[in-house]
Amino acid sequence: MTLPRLSLLLPVVLQLLGSASALPSPAAVADETPLWLRQADAANSTSTSSAAESRSTPGFVNNGTIGSYDCSTSASSSSQVSFSTVPGSGCVEAQPPVYPYNAINLRSSDDSIRATVLPYGSVVSELWVKDRYGGWRDVVLGFDNKTNYGTDTIHPNFSPIVGRYANRIKNGTFEVDGKTYKAPLNENNLDTLHGGDIGYDRSAYRVEEVKADEILLSHLDPDGFQGFPGEVKTYTRYRLLPDATWEIELNATASKRTPLMLSSHVYWNLEAYNESQTILDHVLHLPKADKYVKTDTILIPTGELPTVEGTPYDFRTPHAFRDMFNETLGVCGFNCTGWDSCFVMTDPPKKREAKQQSVIELSSLKSGIKLSVSASNQPAIQVYTCSGINSPAKGSIPRKRSHGGDGTLDKVYDNYSCVVLEMEDYIDGINNPQWGRDQIYGPDRPYHWRAKYSFSNIDEQGKAM
Repeated sequence: MTLPRLSLLLPVVLQLLGSASALPSPAAVADETPLWLRQADAANSTSTSSAAESRSTPGFVNNGTIGSYDCSTSASSSSQVSFSTVPGSGCVEAQPPVYPYNAINLRSSDDSIRATVLPYGSVVSELWVKDRYGGWRDVVLGFDNKTNYGTDTIHPNFSPIVGRYANRIKNGTFEVDGKTYKAPLNENNLDTLHGGDIGYDRSAYRVEEVKADEILLSHLDPDGFQGFPGEVKTYTRYRLLPDATWEIELNATASKRTPLMLSSHVYWNLEAYNESQTILDHVLHLPKADKYVKTDTILIPTGELPTVEGTPYDFRTPHAFRDMFNETLGVCGFNCTGWDSCFVMTDPPKKREAKQQSVIELSSLKSGIKLSVSASNQPAIQVYTCSGINSPAKGSIPRKRSHGGDGTLDKVYDNYSCVVLEMEDYIDGINNPQWGRDQIYGPDRPYHWRAKYSFSNIDEQGKAM
């Protein structure tokens, strides 16, 4: 095995040595930046890696469900995989994932936050912060085998950037300057979700720049692709800042007038599956969300924007999800309990206020980790409590090692064990002109999205430490 290959596997080996009570931190890889840049440049100079190529990477399919690890070894049955945690004894035959599934590791200058980013979909496959006890925790869901982001066709949108148009488009149709366009009906064969069959989450981004604490990725979306007019060039910039802060900026320009709505689609669990396997005890606070987008049984907006007052949508004061969970039947669709809902801020913080004022606060009293989202220019928040991440229709996803997974279906990402928080504009605003949302961008109007995710620690009563 060559030295570069060992360096690629070092973060995984180090993570295997930790325990559930004191999770390890990923290895620093600032000195490997030139290697990743060379790999990305080599890949960018050729055609994009295909799904067929990614399937040749060693791994396994667990009972028909994608969930393989980088370091799998032979086991007694096809549905069971064993792993070695002894340095140097595992992964002897495994190959490191190649572009666009290569893991690019970042950390802040004060080493308070660490991340692993993939060029595929601008995915954030790991995000490590410290709990109240000083231990590292990976607070985002994902795959240990990075190639699974491309090969798992039934679990898309797994912590990437979604676009060209996030969330749903009614009937997959929209109008721009009097002309009707149609996008693929990739949800229930009735509507378009997150940009169609091949959205930005299913696309290989080009690595433009890498620093120890920052990465810039770009994506070119062709004119007419997935039914959308105009060529769109998108840039994703992730920065890890001191004091455990993650900053995201999304910028896009279009050659023609076209709908644009992007968002980060991270799946969060602030306990990293240590103390419990549910998100229902996490506390959510949406201080400015005074209305919500009413939807029908398949989550398509009806056009109404009711007040949250007296409803299970009212998180203007902090509530554990469990507090109102039993009141949510039908909120996330037909016969569904939980939230898959767009919360609206009719008076979002102005630019100067937004830098200091949080529009989302999510916290775990058990791990002592609190996430605060600020500095956003988006007026709405989609909250999804993972009601369908584990289902007969979609199958199950084995949890990552950092989340206590063992490569089998005994430990999976279960329903209501995570939450997605999407900063965005009003969903399907392009088909609801009465809301007055201008979601059409073009040569004379660039698109810009920003948000800052800050992590801090709280005590058992929720007070800052």
